[in-house]
Amino acid sequence: MEKENYEKAYKEVLEILKYMPKQEINKIPQNMIYIFYKRQNREHKFEIDKSKSLQEQKIMSETKAILANMYRDYLAAPNKRKAIIEKENYEIALEEEEKRKKYSVENIFKK
Repeated sequence: MEKENYEKAYKEVLEILKYMPKQEINKIPQNMIYIFYKRQNREHKFEIDKSKSLQEQKIMSETKAILANMYRDYLAAPNKRKAIIEKENYEIALEEEEKRKKYSVENIFKK
């Protein structure tokens, strides 16, 4: 199921890229775009509603994740990229701390 979702998401990403300025698309590695092209689900029906912003479009969560990673890795200015990575690392650290608390030896055997 996950593979099928990503194949649909690749189709959505490619459709969204059609509306981006060429100078921005050129920042994304061509081999990545090629992989999306080759692995997309061509049967998946997805069209951009030009009357809505990107945030208002009905896109899959996998599509949002791919776009977020592309923005972070290729489109964001260096200072913005750094801030995004710092925020992601902070959120990961919080999640790991919660797991440590939840699954610590002391808490596992408490009644």
